[in-house]
Amino acid sequence: MGDINSIMAGWVDRGPWIYYDLVQVNANTASPSSLNPFSVPIGGQDPIVSTQKTKLQTNMQRGNQFPPPRCLVMMMLGFYFSDQMLKSDIDLVLNSCYIEFRIDDKIFWEGLLWKFPAGFGLTGFTTQNGQSAFTNGIPAPQFSRRYGEYSKYIAPLQQFSLSIIFPGTPPTFSANGVGWQMYCLLDGLTDRAVQ
Repeated sequence: MGDINSIMAGWVDRGPWIYYDLVQVNANTASPSSLNPFSVPIGGQDPIVSTQKTKLQTNMQRGNQFPPPRCLVMMMLGFYFSDQMLKSDIDLVLNSCYIEFRIDDKIFWEGLLWKFPAGFGLTGFTTQNGQSAFTNGIPAPQFSRRYGEYSKYIAPLQQFSLSIIFPGTPPTFSANGVGWQMYCLLDGLTDRAVQ
């Protein structure tokens, strides 16, 4: 069967898109020395918390690559901490790890995790005791780190990887909290089939 694209052969629907993946480590548990978000697609087994990933955890269809015609003009890499995490657990992550983002074998972004604010999340205050919410950065898209003309293109089926690395002793998360729950975000333009 030939190309039955309803508009024109070979066309794609290009538009804004966010790919996301949830990193989870249970409370009262030590983190692994490295984690690799975006490596387990929907339906796959999360190797750390041993649950099956659903669309609540990720929207990846393949591990570390996009199925054709999907691709990504990556304009932002960001990290969003769950509003249920304890501030002390967030600090453990921010103060003891760094990230490396690779396309094929080349590192394009690296550094301390706090350098990559998501531009999403909660902010505000409360008059009730015991309530709080903390985010990485300010919850407004203009406060994320955007790459503009330095955006990177990830082609369909091209390998990419994100590594979160703890070079010393990985942190153990408080027994009183939810552990580590952090979304990793790749924001940009993606191609999808036109139907």
